[in-house]
Amino acid sequence: MYKIYLGDTGTGKSTILKEKYQTIAQANLSEKILFFLKSAKAVNAYREELDLDLLGNLNIYTYFGFVNQELNKNWPAVERKYSGENKVVEATFMNIETSHFLMSNYVAKYRQEKSYFREIKAKPVQIAVQLIDNLNLAAFNRLEFDQLKKRLFLWTNDDAKRREYAEQSVEIMAKFRDFCLRYRLLDYSAAVSIFNQYLLTDPKYLDNLNSRFDYLLVDDLEKLIPAGQKLIKKLSAENIEAYFAFNQSGGFNRFFGGNPAAAKKMFFPDAQEIIKLEKSYTSAEESSRLAENIKSVVKKREGKLIQSPLLKAEIDSELRGEMLIEVGQKIISLLKNGAAESSIAVISPQIDKVLSFSLERILEKNGYNLSNFNRSKRLVDIPFARALLILYLFYSDKTEMIGVSSLQQSLSLLLELDPLRSYILAEEIAAAGMSFIELEENKLRLKINFAAAEKYDYLKAWLEDKKSEELTIDSFFQAVFSELLAPLNPSQEDIFACRQMIESVARFRSAVENFHKRKEDLSSRYIDMIYEGTLAAETLFKGQSEDKGVILASPYKFLFSPELEGVEHLFLLDISSSHWLRSIAKELVNPYIYSEGWQEEQEWNDKVDQNIRLKQLSDFLVSLVYKVNDSIYIADSFFNSSGREQDGPLYRWLDVRGD
Repeated sequence: MYKIYLGDTGTGKSTILKEKYQTIAQANLSEKILFFLKSAKAVNAYREELDLDLLGNLNIYTYFGFVNQELNKNWPAVERKYSGENKVVEATFMNIETSHFLMSNYVAKYRQEKSYFREIKAKPVQIAVQLIDNLNLAAFNRLEFDQLKKRLFLWTNDDAKRREYAEQSVEIMAKFRDFCLRYRLLDYSAAVSIFNQYLLTDPKYLDNLNSRFDYLLVDDLEKLIPAGQKLIKKLSAENIEAYFAFNQSGGFNRFFGGNPAAAKKMFFPDAQEIIKLEKSYTSAEESSRLAENIKSVVKKREGKLIQSPLLKAEIDSELRGEMLIEVGQKIISLLKNGAAESSIAVISPQIDKVLSFSLERILEKNGYNLSNFNRSKRLVDIPFARALLILYLFYSDKTEMIGVSSLQQSLSLLLELDPLRSYILAEEIAAAGMSFIELEENKLRLKINFAAAEKYDYLKAWLEDKKSEELTIDSFFQAVFSELLAPLNPSQEDIFACRQMIESVARFRSAVENFHKRKEDLSSRYIDMIYEGTLAAETLFKGQSEDKGVILASPYKFLFSPELEGVEHLFLLDISSSHWLRSIAKELVNPYIYSEGWQEEQEWNDKVDQNIRLKQLSDFLVSLVYKVNDSIYIADSFFNSSGREQDGPLYRWLDVRGD
């Protein structure tokens, strides 16, 4: 049997579960407890926070982490069910880089040979993301490939061009899936599908699984994908003591895989007890009333002057630049009156360069910092990771990819040089065709100083020596880090970046080299993906904490960051921007059509799309309100950064200007 802790954001549900885990683990050791959290970042954070006298195995996972582990441990049984024999000893679990590489290769091939997606102005890697999303969303909602195909075609509403793109998408996705299953390469979607089809239907496996755990804890039950809900329901039906947390105002993830309505329907009727938590620790007493008013206004699409003690002021300007200056001045005033930097959040539906640069400049001028949660930190932006890449390009004679600026920064790090001397050296190396030169030329030894020159000579000799060893890319990275970078006192971020990159490229090479004909192309493709700034580069940093400072984020990024329990002051920017009502559908993927709420006979039209946008907006705004404990400031401008008039309807519904 199970109990459910029910409440709004900030009512202490997660804290109760964590305290319960601590108590049970202290008394019974941790091996008998299975604990599901919503993200890898939350898992990492909680593992680090644990304080136990006796520590056994920590069975704390995301749903996907648990699925991968179970398939890995039980693969022989899965293989016999799948192929009828012990054909493969173990499957290969693809990281995002590998699945990205495979799918983008298929897209590029079909574009070149068959002119697919001709009018879609996107790179193969960007199209690949949408196709992978289709496969993931179908698997998360327990849909077979035939059902994916059917729903994708229904979404087109018989539009000839969209139907053509859907058919092309299905063809490529089918090729990708068949290839992955043939080589036992499992991405997220394949892993979830195989787990549910071959393990979760196996009585012997279920008996073994039930015997391993006496306790089951699930945080953010409403955000769990339907496939995860199925697993939890099976486990909770057995002789297990279970505790779940359900956020009744946390529906903002519904169109990205979560399904609060399905979770409520599945778990509430059979609950032993539903414990409702009223007191909020992250929001003001007025939050509930304000949230209900916002729901009503957005639902009716009618302007209404919303009054609340939480709404402290409106900042309204004709030009966006003026609005940002006023917002910055108000933030500085709060900081100088004692507010902590991390207690202030600035939320906008689109974090553009003008917004981030303006706020950063205002804050830095006054001695404060900005923490941009939406900034995509690429590998090449991390000094030690950049040095790994630069040295590998020299090692593999692919120096045409190296820019003078990147080389200069890496030389500053490796030789412990100031920027001026490292720039002089980088310029000379570039002038020589990006090859390490002799320092006697142009009196460089004197110009960069003798200590740096000795380090340069060592680095040059080290690279020449490594070229004779024919190292794989991951082995080379490992050698660079241990022999050259580790002695330079790297920060935790640097160590994390290098470790993740070494592990990432090793897994990438292991997964792909079995079927990739030209192994020398493999490292080039990986480096290309890093320099392109694709998802493959950005996802390596999911475990690191954000820098301290005034928070700048989009609604989704802010709400889905587990380290942000709440703030004192919230600024809602660009209220008249149409981006607050952005559609969840893209050219080739629509998350909603895979959800339980989509009816196959339902036509996708503007009315359906608008209703979904409104629901998402309401969820965002309500969830944000429950994250604020003191004050909300609404800011807007008549023109956006491009000088165009903003015409989004939210400012009329909330009567921001009082018109």
